[in-house]
Amino acid sequence: MVRIKEEGLQAVISARASDDGAGLYKLYLLGREGSLLLGTLLPEGGVLRLRRTIPLSQLRRQGLWPPSGAEIRLSHAFGGPAGEGERPPAGWTREDNPARLMGERLLKECAATLKGGLTRWEGEGFVLALPWEPGGVFPLTPLFCFASAERMDGRGYAVFRFNGRGCPRQPEGPGREKKGR
Repeated sequence: MVRIKEEGLQAVISARASDDGAGLYKLYLLGREGSLLLGTLLPEGGVLRLRRTIPLSQLRRQGLWPPSGAEIRLSHAFGGPAGEGERPPAGWTREDNPARLMGERLLKECAATLKGGLTRWEGEGFVLALPWEPGGVFPLTPLFCFASAERMDGRGYAVFRFNGRGCPRQPEGPGREKKGR
């Protein structure tokens, strides 16, 4: 649902859509001269939302006021290994509720909106891979520094390592040494 209203010298555009987990959605304002990208809807309270306030003078100059409508478009489909019916890469299992694995309240809250992912057990902990492509919305933002970007079966993932209690561990790789070596 998109609402467009005039408030003084501003246009207030707000959008709300169900969070179906299918991908990233963008909002466009439509007018006689074309369309204007307003932004990406973000998860908030179990739904996707976006609100923008734009000067009417700017929209008139661009031939977008009065608008002929608005449109919410799927701009990036997540699909991939977390999708139904596809096999996960070798050694991985599908995880439809990553929040249940988190050991800290903040991480549980951040992971509550995530739809799917992949897991594999590693030593005394586990590895969680969440669909992600550069330029897309990053999953588990508080753990950005703990992630490594990896590709599996042609798809991008943010990969996180956790101990057995669901607390993050530093990724291993170039420039990082394992203790005891």
